[in-house]
Amino acid sequence: MAGWRRLVTPPPTLAGTFAFGVGFFLVVAAAEVPLRALAEPGETLRARVNDVREQRHLRPLEASEALAAVARAHAEDMAEQGYLDHVNRKGLNPLERVRAAGVEGFRLLAENIGATNVGGDRIAEVVTSWMDSPLHRENLLNPAFNHCGTGFARGRNDELIAVQLYATFPRP
Repeated sequence: MAGWRRLVTPPPTLAGTFAFGVGFFLVVAAAEVPLRALAEPGETLRARVNDVREQRHLRPLEASEALAAVARAHAEDMAEQGYLDHVNRKGLNPLERVRAAGVEGFRLLAENIGATNVGGDRIAEVVTSWMDSPLHRENLLNPAFNHCGTGFARGRNDELIAVQLYATFPRP
């Protein structure tokens, strides 16, 4: 315990106290980084989805940065514009958004979207809600899909908005 106290007790000098305060502020500020700036939630969601797929003896989904960029853009647009829909305010559906981004070579495409402001494990909440929805579950468990891209944004009232695009690309 003595080591812990030394880490959080400000140094006795004015300069040390100032440095401690600045460091503390930076730690707190880093904790408030918007989800759109983080990559890890996407990997966490993909891992959780792959866990569900593995339980049903399905191949895991590989990450696609091209699909993730489209998913992030859609999540951010929904957060900024205050809506939740597969069709954006410009009238583009997932297929049109993916094609507009220049993603090519896929044979099948689908999208899951969701939002939650439940406390705790929000990513688990998203996966659970998708599994409880027949159409979302069908996308998540479709054995034809082999890639996905995931995007997040923080919406109003600290709402987590998640978008996951699924695609089938030919295997080499």
